[in-house]
Amino acid sequence: MDRNLRAFLSVARKGNLTAASEEIGLTQPAVTKTIRRLESELGAELFTRTARGMFLNEAGRRFMERAEAIENQYRFAAEEMAAHKRQEKPVLRIVAGVAYQSGLAARFVSRLHVDFPETMIELRADLLAPSRPELMRGDIDMILGALIGVPPEGIVTRSLLSANVVVFAGPDNPLYDRSVVSLADTAPYSWALLHRDDQTMARLKRAYDDLRLPTPRIGLTAHTIEACLDIVGNSTALTAAVDPVRPLAGERGLRQLPLTSPLWSFESGLWVRTSSLGYPIIQRSIEILEDLCAPLRDKNSS
Repeated sequence: MDRNLRAFLSVARKGNLTAASEEIGLTQPAVTKTIRRLESELGAELFTRTARGMFLNEAGRRFMERAEAIENQYRFAAEEMAAHKRQEKPVLRIVAGVAYQSGLAARFVSRLHVDFPETMIELRADLLAPSRPELMRGDIDMILGALIGVPPEGIVTRSLLSANVVVFAGPDNPLYDRSVVSLADTAPYSWALLHRDDQTMARLKRAYDDLRLPTPRIGLTAHTIEACLDIVGNSTALTAAVDPVRPLAGERGLRQLPLTSPLWSFESGLWVRTSSLGYPIIQRSIEILEDLCAPLRDKNSS
């Protein structure tokens, strides 16, 4: 990638010349000269210079957007060339959302490891899989999560399953043994939800508003789905979670309440860079995931 852009991006991200020079392997005077040359070519200063460091000004922020787009395109091109030569990936980094954390992701990477024993596979659980910028930068290689929004340029998605958001209760909740439950029946109880799950909170509030129910009480939040289910299993609180976590809920004695319909549904699947599709390990990943998710798709469609 262009030397000027590399220097600019490093200074913009590090905030000072010393750290940037160490990152890109140039002397500090060379970085200073490079930034000055770039600003001269563009006809605008890009940084506000202070004793504490260098910070992007308005022109710099606008240029940053373009520079990052060029950086991404360069990275995509390099990856595409490597995949074209059938180079294997030494490390495959995967982020899995909640719908894949009840054993599905573990079964996937176990099967993949059999076929690619020389590749280090790193699996990271992420509550809401908010990792698209990491995918664009190349810090991770794959996201398993909700297919919400239009994928940015250079990213392709593949639908794997339809996830339904359902309600779980523990034995201490009076609704636990009910054969019929309406959403209005849940109004007296507090909810335990995943921390930072603003979407579920907003959707739940909307569902209550549609029935003219009082605002749902979010009494507890947890940083892991396991902790959230444990809370529900030891209290009268309810939780809303995707139906693939049903095995985890069952292990804790929780029961899915028999509402007439899910709170809501959404498509979930795979996010990968288009430039990585030529790698055999990515192609095999798609095959394994589609095979593992097929029974779940069939169950939800029946």
